[in-house]
Amino acid sequence: MLIIYVVAFIAIFYFMAIRPQQRQRKAHQALLASLKRGDRIITAAGIYGTVKRVEENIVVVEIAKGVSMKIARRAVAEIIRDSAEARAAAPEPTPRGKGATAELESGDEEVTGQGVSEESTEASSEEPEDGQAKQ
Repeated sequence: MLIIYVVAFIAIFYFMAIRPQQRQRKAHQALLASLKRGDRIITAAGIYGTVKRVEENIVVVEIAKGVSMKIARRAVAEIIRDSAEARAAAPEPTPRGKGATAELESGDEEVTGQGVSEESTEASSEEPEDGQAKQ
């Protein structure tokens, strides 16, 4: 009976953890294999850029006009596709500014940005309480 539980646990672990990770790794390898000059990418660090040159393990990315950097090929997290499908799949932006409303959950307080007194701004510019001057 114990053997059945152990086998079931191993099977559940395989299908819940190992298999999805393998699928994700294969998809990332396919993404890296499809990299080419001119692709717009996002790195794992969140840097946006355009691929200028692809080598075996290095990708040269232009992050601003005239500014390029070398990154590890495996650091490419995503290729940005400009297509109608990508725009349709993107979440709709939330409204901001005047007229934008959001519902508050119970217990939440509304923050208006008003009510910042001059005392609080003056207190931040004073010397520390222990008498030492700011450096």
